[in-house]
Amino acid sequence: MEISQRLRIVGDFVTQKTVADIGTDHAYVPIYLHKKGNIEKVIACDINEKPLQKAQQNIKLHHAENKIITRLGNGLQPLQPYEVDSIVISGMGGMLMIELMEQSLNIIKTIKELILCPHLDVTAVRKYLHNIGYIITDEKMIQECGNFYTILRAIPGKQKYDKEIEYIFGRVLLEKKDAVLKEYIINEKIRLKKIEQHLHDKRTKQSQKRLQQIEEYKKAIEEAEKWLYCVEKL
Repeated sequence: MEISQRLRIVGDFVTQKTVADIGTDHAYVPIYLHKKGNIEKVIACDINEKPLQKAQQNIKLHHAENKIITRLGNGLQPLQPYEVDSIVISGMGGMLMIELMEQSLNIIKTIKELILCPHLDVTAVRKYLHNIGYIITDEKMIQECGNFYTILRAIPGKQKYDKEIEYIFGRVLLEKKDAVLKEYIINEKIRLKKIEQHLHDKRTKQSQKRLQQIEEYKKAIEEAEKWLYCVEKL
């Protein structure tokens, strides 16, 4: 079975033996975990019937019926408290991810780890994890098919970052002086320059407000670069 680098890393971040994969689609992550051989049970959940039917076909194809079960439902709602120790959520925007977790805090409060790969709003996800009592223990950033993705692992505990850039770019990635994060920042600077050029031509109140926001973001990028390229952590 072919699996993307992103989903493979998501699977590799899992450390527990009982797992729920939310928005499983075709059950690629559950099957990958099954093939690794270190799980006892995976609950593959999806809100749509057709992807879940395809997931069931894939599960049978890989002889994983004894380890992977499917459930139809929205977000974490198909789960019961203490039913699994690890929850995987990937393939959706960060705000939707937060919404699904907020709807099922009774489940979130009973697990040992969260593995998340938000496609957007990673900053908001980091802040939310801290707000609900989770520590971010690991992060990895990758570039795949022209897009940048961040995979996070979090466990219950108390943690707050001191600086906003730690939420924007990830303390773990900054401390690692992550090579892909460096590439991401280069791309962001190019993107911002193009936006600035476009906004300068407009000269509206809204464009001026957006330019101010960009200036603040550029300051955060400069601070992140100092962290990434200096020998000692600031």
